[in-house]
Amino acid sequence: MSGAIAIFVKTPGLSPVKTRLAPFLGKKLAEVFHLASTAAVREVVQKTCKQEDVQGYYAVAEQTGLKHSYWQDLPCVWQGEGGLGERMAYVYQTLLNKHDFVILIGADIPQMIAGELLSACVWLSREEHARMAFGPSVDGGFWLFGGNCEIPQKLWTEVTYSREDTGTQFLNKIRKFGELKQMDLLQDVDDTEDMLQLKQTLQEMPEPLPAQRALLRLLYALPEPSSP
Repeated sequence: MSGAIAIFVKTPGLSPVKTRLAPFLGKKLAEVFHLASTAAVREVVQKTCKQEDVQGYYAVAEQTGLKHSYWQDLPCVWQGEGGLGERMAYVYQTLLNKHDFVILIGADIPQMIAGELLSACVWLSREEHARMAFGPSVDGGFWLFGGNCEIPQKLWTEVTYSREDTGTQFLNKIRKFGELKQMDLLQDVDDTEDMLQLKQTLQEMPEPLPAQRALLRLLYALPEPSSP
């Protein structure tokens, strides 16, 4: 079976990025962090693709960003218009028209590992019935959703995003569509507290990929936020 993994990204210079980090880091350093985090996620995706019949993609927020130099090391798809629910639904269905299963992930979980993505791919590649994978994040959202079946757009758009119960809302809605695999709980990076936690997590990784090591070096070079 053929799968797709789409990394949701925004293009610096075309959209604001890491808006909760920017007041502390400044706009330029926030953009540098966003690109370094994306590079780490991309490298994890590419490692996964080497082990399974999977194609990585960038899901780019801006239609004008599709040909930007930042996004030329993977094929690109446009996220489409509307809120997050509409855009996830659009990317999911666009790629499901080409592949047997689709996984959506964010660019702000650079500590993810290929083994976790690989386990989701293996799970979703089984053809006997509809399957989904769900990765919860510490802030109450989710860092991964994958499926090998049609998901009605209404499901995506009825969820209220950027809330502490977003993940719970989404999980409650998707359960009825097939068998579910729950992935590890991970912490995305939105603010300085998250950045401190990311630094510690990357330090403790037994086998970080080159882009993860590069991100850790960047974190050492960035201004040090005060611990909570």
